[in-house]
Amino acid sequence: MRTTGQEGLTLIELLVASVLLLVVMGAVYGIWSGLQNTYAFTNDDMVAQEQARMAMGEMVESIRTGRIPPSAPTETYNQVIPIARRNSITVWSDVDKDINHDLELIRYRVDTTHRILYRDEATIAGSHIDWTSERLVSPNVSNGENTGDLSDAALWLLSYYDANGNRLAFDDEDGNDPGPIHNEIPDPTAIREVRISLLVDIYADRAPITHQLTSVVQPRNLRQY
Repeated sequence: MRTTGQEGLTLIELLVASVLLLVVMGAVYGIWSGLQNTYAFTNDDMVAQEQARMAMGEMVESIRTGRIPPSAPTETYNQVIPIARRNSITVWSDVDKDINHDLELIRYRVDTTHRILYRDEATIAGSHIDWTSERLVSPNVSNGENTGDLSDAALWLLSYYDANGNRLAFDDEDGNDPGPIHNEIPDPTAIREVRISLLVDIYADRAPITHQLTSVVQPRNLRQY
């Protein structure tokens, strides 16, 4: 308490002022932290979407303009789309757009464990193939995320259709042992249309909803079939 004629603050008043200041500072920090998190999420989300759009455009162009190679390491690879799977596709295409229009053997694939979309480019020596990988979208791809159920078509990156518009079945969809081939279209020469559904979500286990980029591609150069 104050004595007569004295000025200043009592200890209780100082304590109350300190508590109020801490409350205000806590509220300000909470708002600032929330704004920082929102900015970081928005920025990461925009980057992931931009990566996904660029990757989708490249995949569409590569599949649409794919061609049969002048020579192939094995008979299996002697076609425009040698291997077609749920979460990967291998195609001959002029990806680097060089002056000679030489074809490269390219594979687009999703690593569902690390949530990455890769473009793999083959280096061929005789019948031997080595792959060099480049990340196109990382680490935000949700195709096949958190599921071992290959029958869930909503999570596939790729679906394939024949000339009549019927979806081509993968070799393991009949319930039988597919043998040495697994998760593939048994006859990729029947493909006339490729449907791509690229799912992107930087927080797979939280809102907001996953972004879905879709495209339908009809390869142009299928006359050899």
